[in-house]
Amino acid sequence: MNVELEVALIAGAVSLVVAVVTSVLTTVSSERALKRQYQLEFAAERVVRKILSDSVWPLRSFDIIKRHLGGFENDELRKILVRAGAIRFKLTSGDEVWGLLERNAAREGQDPLDLSLQTRPAD
Repeated sequence: MNVELEVALIAGAVSLVVAVVTSVLTTVSSERALKRQYQLEFAAERVVRKILSDSVWPLRSFDIIKRHLGGFENDELRKILVRAGAIRFKLTSGDEVWGLLERNAAREGQDPLDLSLQTRPAD
């Protein structure tokens, strides 16, 4: 075999190994970065589900949710609520309340809601 051919084969093999290793490392690094980026949002969704799963109160005001889950702009928090499986209702007072769709399916389409006869505990 010719020396030039051997050198070319070795160079090709080294290039291939370097490309594969670089690709694997880039993929692993990107995956970790994505996990870190969305870890906060996934945690926020879990907290929202926990708040809205209270056995006594199927609906919570947006203000109460925001108080318990600070650090988010209003529209960003609304997106988190939707991803967590919540649905929004407007009250006759104009206030915004949220509840898990699975717990409030019977209220769907009742907009605005009149909850004036209901009381709620202090948050």
